[in-house]
Amino acid sequence: MRNRGPRMAGFSHRGPLCLLRALKRRGAAGMLTCGRGSHSVRCMNRSSVFCALSVLCLLLVLLPSMALAAEVRGLYEAEMLVPDQSRSERGLAMSAALAEVVGKVSGRRDARLQPKVARAIRRPAQLLQQYRYRTLPVELRGEPLPGDDPQLLFFQFDKQAVDKLLRDSGLPVWGATRPAVLAWVAVVDGKRRYLLGADGTDELQRLATHEARRLGLPLLLPLLDLQDQRQVNFADVWGRFRDPVLAASRRYRPEAVLMGRLQRTADGEWRADWWIIEGRDSEQWRANGVLAAEVVEEGMAGAVSWLAQRYAPRPGRREPAHLRLTVDGVRSLADFARVEGYLRSLQQVKHVRVRQLGGGRVDFGLALQGSPEGVAQTIALGRLLAPAAPRDEPAGDDAPAPPADSQHYLLRH
Repeated sequence: MRNRGPRMAGFSHRGPLCLLRALKRRGAAGMLTCGRGSHSVRCMNRSSVFCALSVLCLLLVLLPSMALAAEVRGLYEAEMLVPDQSRSERGLAMSAALAEVVGKVSGRRDARLQPKVARAIRRPAQLLQQYRYRTLPVELRGEPLPGDDPQLLFFQFDKQAVDKLLRDSGLPVWGATRPAVLAWVAVVDGKRRYLLGADGTDELQRLATHEARRLGLPLLLPLLDLQDQRQVNFADVWGRFRDPVLAASRRYRPEAVLMGRLQRTADGEWRADWWIIEGRDSEQWRANGVLAAEVVEEGMAGAVSWLAQRYAPRPGRREPAHLRLTVDGVRSLADFARVEGYLRSLQQVKHVRVRQLGGGRVDFGLALQGSPEGVAQTIALGRLLAPAAPRDEPAGDDAPAPPADSQHYLLRH
């Protein structure tokens, strides 16, 4: 079976195609390099075609283990179906798009109900950056759609304005670095019993990836290849047997695992049970609906809501406004630029200044608009910095606990 690597909604990564492009650019006789994270492979002139194929197979094996966290794209964007290009329809779509964006950025389904947010949704043009019409994708053409000239209308809103609106409303602002979620979903539809997989063409698979993307959830579906099949089966997921499912999930390295069982009832309606697990913590909920889309949406929205409570910065908490953050292993100006730029990109950080540097160590002072715990959680999701014991203090159980307003990391090379 061909292993293509898991698909993640709202996330993309370079894969074996870069290898083929390199071959095309340089020719089979040249040196070929394909990098992915810390993995790199070089093939010399001899037997280059065989080497390329070997590298391709190696990458296909490695890719599923590289999930971790994801940078979610399009948090401040939304796309709506409109029947025509009239001003009234554009206004309605703009309000709906802003409502979707505030929910996606905050991780809160009730964000639109906050008074300040509700007023902004009624006058969304004040936060709008741009909009444009798009032709319908192939899969929607020929479908019974409203209006004489149905089109897609794309909106992009101003990030700073949306963030300010949410903070002024006491709502969290959840950054683009979010935990990857692997979903094992068992479906019973009449006599059919199956699991949703990354390479499936099932309507429920399409619904799950669409809803995850719309809600800003980095979603993975399993490959269901021979390796998965040896570790987990339909009965394990349907019965919600935690151990085999989590064992099969390790190769994907997700931050959380979402288990779902969906069933079409005798009267044609749908019901679903959802269970999300992260470490020792978990949450369960149920959903019922006339349409499959309703129970799928409840599954994705429930996962987003639960994760946002854990990872999204919570405004209004009485916590230190500043954080001292030390990074070791900064060997060059390029290393320094990487670290400083990364810290500035964190949603919880307002300002970054350098307190001291030298000997491969940099002490940063961070002005926060979130909590120190939120900063640590976001950094833990990424790949740039790893926790480090202060080099001037003993490591292990006897090491004194660092102050609550300081954190210490090692730059990964």
